[in-house]
Amino acid sequence: MLLLLCLAPLAQAQSDQLNLEGGFGTRLEDAYATAYGNRELQLPVTYRRSRDGRNLVQYVPTLEIGPFRNTQFSVGVPLYSGNGDRTGSGNVQFKGLYNFNTEGRFVPAMAVAGELDLSTGRDNYGTDYAGTFILTKGILSRLGLHRLHANLLYRRNNQPQLVAEGGEIIGERLDRFTLLVGYSGRIFPQSTLIVDFVREQLPLRGQLGSSVEAGLRRQMNPRMVMSGGVAVGVGTDADKYRLNLAIQQSF
Repeated sequence: MLLLLCLAPLAQAQSDQLNLEGGFGTRLEDAYATAYGNRELQLPVTYRRSRDGRNLVQYVPTLEIGPFRNTQFSVGVPLYSGNGDRTGSGNVQFKGLYNFNTEGRFVPAMAVAGELDLSTGRDNYGTDYAGTFILTKGILSRLGLHRLHANLLYRRNNQPQLVAEGGEIIGERLDRFTLLVGYSGRIFPQSTLIVDFVREQLPLRGQLGSSVEAGLRRQMNPRMVMSGGVAVGVGTDADKYRLNLAIQQSF
């Protein structure tokens, strides 16, 4: 964290309600990085209720910076509580995002994001990684207040394990994909609505999940944004529902 702080130039701190990040209201991301020079402390908290009645709460204290234009880096440590699967609690996560372009009349904004998970936590083996391709395109307004988004996420599990599930042994996937498509729009001067659909390969082989998510991001002051959201699972494998509450504070 100290290394990231040293990389970030001094600038006027400011959070932005329009800048979507996964885990803040919903899992949808936009193609734009945090502001150049911004330094931000983040705490997303997500409650998950599985189909079999298990509960899991995820806390991810994170430091994010914008050391270069169109670029952001972050380091976080996810922590889990509850009677659900807490594998990976205490891992160290490094993330980065690079935005290639601002959108044009017909061309969407494009970005790639990467993630590296170090196996420093609970019952975790091997270093896993992920990558996301992101598209964002404004609609209805030249000011970019209403936007469509698409995220294609690839995740690699370098040490898949065998897991007891429903009285049988099921192996974890080595590779899995997630597709998110959604909309975000400013509904009040300080509030942005997010709605999206998620289709994903779940960690265990043969399991697929779908969910509909809705979230709200509220600009509390120039330096603080608060987010909340809910996701409802569709089908037998997805979580029954998820609740999310998050705060971002620039400094």
